[in-house]
Amino acid sequence: MKDKKYHVLAGLLVAAFVGLPCYLESLNLFAGIWSALTSGIIAGGVKEWCDNDYSFAGYFDWRDFLWTIAGAVVIALLIVGMHYGRG
Repeated sequence: MKDKKYHVLAGLLVAAFVGLPCYLESLNLFAGIWSALTSGIIAGGVKEWCDNDYSFAGYFDWRDFLWTIAGAVVIALLIVGMHYGRG
């Protein structure tokens, strides 16, 4: 379970560092969501690839990958809330 928390945290952090500045700079909802989710997908793949280098299992764990994307989805939803909450 500890590993899943790291995956969610990785998705949250990467999406926040990429998606939020992209949205705040342009105020473009599509750009913010796209950059947050894309960076989360890339982070999930890289994180899983690194996990496989240090484990003996030697397989790609799709559940870990999806947990990382779930963290990015939280940031994407935050961006949507910020966009429509502006009034």
